[in-house]
Amino acid sequence: MVRRAATAKGRARSGYFSIEGIRLHERALRAGWQVETAVLGHSFGQEMSPRITALIHELERTNCRLVTVPDETIVELTDGRDLGAIIGLIENPDPLLLPDLVAPEERGVPLLLVAADVKDPGNVGALMRTALAAGATAFIACGISDPYHPKALRTSMGSLFKLPVFTAADTRKLLADLAGLGIQRVGLAVDGAVSLNRASFSEQGVAIVLGSEARGLDAAVTAALDSIVSIPMREGVDSYSVNAAAAIALYKIGLRRLGN
Repeated sequence: MVRRAATAKGRARSGYFSIEGIRLHERALRAGWQVETAVLGHSFGQEMSPRITALIHELERTNCRLVTVPDETIVELTDGRDLGAIIGLIENPDPLLLPDLVAPEERGVPLLLVAADVKDPGNVGALMRTALAAGATAFIACGISDPYHPKALRTSMGSLFKLPVFTAADTRKLLADLAGLGIQRVGLAVDGAVSLNRASFSEQGVAIVLGSEARGLDAAVTAALDSIVSIPMREGVDSYSVNAAAAIALYKIGLRRLGN
């Protein structure tokens, strides 16, 4: 089940995704997520540190099934990462509905961060972490962007447990649906027509859309946006990282909403 949960196809078939390490388990439990099964390395289960003892007690209290395996098995499943010899399986959440996601009475004026075909799961995880920290009301993963990939979850530091996450198979359809809901669609690109310093943002709701670091936004996606914005950079620099660009844009919009 752990191996199956490492791939998108396996997660769809099994109905579960996996988390790894002490911190992600602690944050999942604190956020009210149910860990159905936890696989523990033998030595981990025998350790008596207060933190691990408290974690195991909380897993037992929430009716998590605990399975102990040889330490070598955990090392194999985690590729030797030292985050704590524990892997949990959590049931895939029910899909969110886009209209509910952008309802201002639920979470305030919508500020969405959209990852359009961001292939690297580490970047997807970093974007989720940035979205939560910068006050985005939701994160949307489009196309091949995979917020439930084990690497994305590790990099997100548990942000997925606190931030509404919506997945969409087709970016252009998502953008059309957002337009129908009155959400302004703003893309970030190096060659944007408007500088972030001069861009205007709707008071009804904004979706910031980013593509992969290698390819940026697809031309068909760019054509479906309301505007393309660029972030000023030092001369001779190719671009910001996708995560840095998201952080700057979200921070800028946040300042404007606060009147700063």
